[in-house]
Amino acid sequence: MPCSIRTAKDGYQAIWPHILLDRAKPGLIAVNAQGKRFVNESNSYHDFVMGMLNDGSATAHLICDQNFLQRYGLGLVMPLRSAINIARFVKAGYLIKGSTLGELASKLKVDAEGLANTVRTYNAAAANGDDPAFNRGTSPMNRHNGDPQQLPNPCVRPLGDGPYYAVTVQPADLACSAGLSGNADGQVLNMQGQVIDGLYACGNDLASIFRGTYPGPGTTLGPAIVFGWRVARHAARVADRQC
Repeated sequence: MPCSIRTAKDGYQAIWPHILLDRAKPGLIAVNAQGKRFVNESNSYHDFVMGMLNDGSATAHLICDQNFLQRYGLGLVMPLRSAINIARFVKAGYLIKGSTLGELASKLKVDAEGLANTVRTYNAAAANGDDPAFNRGTSPMNRHNGDPQQLPNPCVRPLGDGPYYAVTVQPADLACSAGLSGNADGQVLNMQGQVIDGLYACGNDLASIFRGTYPGPGTTLGPAIVFGWRVARHAARVADRQC
């Protein structure tokens, strides 16, 4: 998951997972240190982080305008926050504010020209609800997490005038896809691919049938339920034969 972190004065870290509440909404872009977009921001959290890793980015920045911040929120900053509360997050260093894109780029240590070009290119297409660079808002999952009131594309609109805001995100582990090898009945296999009698696995203890990809919500829960059911049926058949 891409996560943002707010560090308190006493060192306590509040970690926010950017799963679906902000990235898919219209009026936000994610950029790297060159100020360039690198991924479809509305994709799943797994695919977003894969985009970061493929781009070679240890961190990325989610950027929006003030209208977005007040309407949808951004990370730990909830929607409809008053100017005073927003200022608190800015003072804490969690939320970065810039009156212009150039000022924001300077504070983020992002290439200012690259960011300006990115926003200019993005806005030109976004005015018509398009995203030719990453096809944002074209999948059912993208659109489900967008804003249905934003037409024609629930995930795309231009960034407006300043001030602009940003939070920095970094990859964080959520779960494991590399569990024990098993067969269709959840029987665990040894290094030679042979069944270990009496040993079963399901859920995150069993290697993911999706091999590390994330097609959508339920990627862990669905297989856990199915393989749990298959394990129970297989174990019951074995028990019947032994009686």
